[in-house]
Amino acid sequence: MLGFVLSLRPWLAAAALLLAGAAPAAHAQVAPATLRESAVKAAFLFNFGSFVEWPAGTFGTAREPLVIGVLGEDAVAEELEHLIQDRSIEGRSVKVRRLKDSDTGGAVHILFAGTQRPARLRELLHGVPGPVLVVTQQEGALRYGSVINFVAEGSRVRFTASLASAEARGLRLSARLLEVAQSVEGRQR
Repeated sequence: MLGFVLSLRPWLAAAALLLAGAAPAAHAQVAPATLRESAVKAAFLFNFGSFVEWPAGTFGTAREPLVIGVLGEDAVAEELEHLIQDRSIEGRSVKVRRLKDSDTGGAVHILFAGTQRPARLRELLHGVPGPVLVVTQQEGALRYGSVINFVAEGSRVRFTASLASAEARGLRLSARLLEVAQSVEGRQR
């Protein structure tokens, strides 16, 4: 466990950039001694919401919550449920929706699809309607239409991003988010 925590130190610097834009209480959730992969992913998912600009009309009302759908990763969903208590993103409450394999991800703003068979992932990503930030954790997922993909770097959790996929979904990713990405497809040098 200590080796895992020590290997997360570079990640913590990147996460600090993400967490700097989040509510101060979110900082307490990233205690190095208790970090688990599911907790790291949950913290990323929560914070991604602060670094995405959705198109006008995405939210029906100013009070509509931001909904994070989780497919196939109960540990991440559980961590998120604990993390979102009494927190908001850009003044919106946050809800977690656990999805079943038959769900297409509708009625969510952020969709985290855990590891899927490649054919199922392609089908799922093509079936997700509207401006949804699609986050995956599978090699090659960006070319299938994922906007952000978690990758393992040793025992660290990092992420890659696709500007083309974000644009295709009508989303704008913050430059601050892109700065901490391991790589960004479609970034002009």
